[in-house]
Amino acid sequence: MNNLLSKKDTLQKRQEIIRAIRDYFYGIGYLEVQVPLLIRGTNPDAFLTSFEVFENQNFRGYLTTSTEFQIIRLLAAGYSKVYTLASNFRASDQDLTHNQEFTMLEWEAVNVSMLQLEKEAEEFIQKAFQDLFPTSEYLEYNQKRLRLVGEPWERLTVREAFKKYLNINIDADFSLTSMQTETKKAGLTVPEELSNDQGLLFSWLIDQAQKNFGQTVPTWIIEWPLFQTSMAEPLASNPQAADRSELYIAGLEIANGFTTVCDIAKQRALFEEQQQERKRQGKKPVTVDEKYLNDLEARPLQAAGIALGIERLVMILTNKKTISEVMAFGWNEL
Repeated sequence: MNNLLSKKDTLQKRQEIIRAIRDYFYGIGYLEVQVPLLIRGTNPDAFLTSFEVFENQNFRGYLTTSTEFQIIRLLAAGYSKVYTLASNFRASDQDLTHNQEFTMLEWEAVNVSMLQLEKEAEEFIQKAFQDLFPTSEYLEYNQKRLRLVGEPWERLTVREAFKKYLNINIDADFSLTSMQTETKKAGLTVPEELSNDQGLLFSWLIDQAQKNFGQTVPTWIIEWPLFQTSMAEPLASNPQAADRSELYIAGLEIANGFTTVCDIAKQRALFEEQQQERKRQGKKPVTVDEKYLNDLEARPLQAAGIALGIERLVMILTNKKTISEVMAFGWNEL
C-alpha cells in the first residue's frame, strides 16, 4: 500500500504530461478517437506477439498491439488527422522498460512527411517538459544531462549511426555479407547463433549502438532497412531502406514512425513475408485484418504516422528507471 502511495507525485506528473499532449494535438487540428482494443485481425509482424482471446474455447480475436490499422482506416474514409491514446498489449517479458500492457500515443495524417511528424513530436515533448519545468532547458535523467529545448535535435541515418558508434561501414542494401565483413574488421564479437541471419545480426548491431543514442540531445535514427518493417514505404533514394524514424532519448527508444505502404498488392506481399517468417521462427501465423486491407485498397492514400510509448516518455521526464514506477499498477504488482 505504501508503495502505491509513493507513486502519487509521479502519477500527477503523468497526468500533466498527457494533458499537455492532448492540448497540443487539439491545437493543431487532430481528432482524438477511441477504437476497440479487442480486434478480429492483427499485425503479422514476426517481431510482435499478440495476445489471443478465446470465448468458450473458441478463438474470438486479439488484444491490439497497435491502433494504426484503425487510424489508417479512418484516414482512408476521409479523415485527415487522427490520434489515439490507448492501451496496447504485447506478449513479452516484464523488465525495466517493458510491461505487457502499456499506453501508446499514435498519430497519423494524410499528405505529410516524416519530417513534419518528427517536428510535431519534438514540439509536444518540449511542451510537456516546459509545463513540468518552466525555467529549464535541460533534462536530468539517470545521471545524464540532456538539452531538450533551444537546440536542434540530432538526426542520423542507421548507417551513419553504425559508422559513428561502431566504426562499421555497411552497404546501402544492409546485406548480410557487408555486416559480417564490417563487424569482423571492427573486431566486434558477434554471437555465433546470430552471425548468419540478416535480421538477427542487424538487431544485434542496433542493440550495441543504441546506448549511445540521444545522450546530449534527443536523436532521430532514420532510413532503416526495409526488411525490418512490414508496413513502411521504401525511400525513393534507396529501395532497400524504409522511410522510417525512431526517437531515442538517453539511449531509450521512445517512438517509432514511418510512411505507410499505399500499394495494396505490395502490402499483402509484405504481410505474407511476415507470415512465412513467423513459420520459420516456429511462431503461429496470425489472422490478418482484412478490413484494413480492403479499405486501403478502396482508397489508396499517402499517410504517415508515429507511435510513442507514454510510459517511457514519463520515465524520461520524471527521471524514473523502471516502467512500473510510472504506472498505477505494473504487471508485477497485480
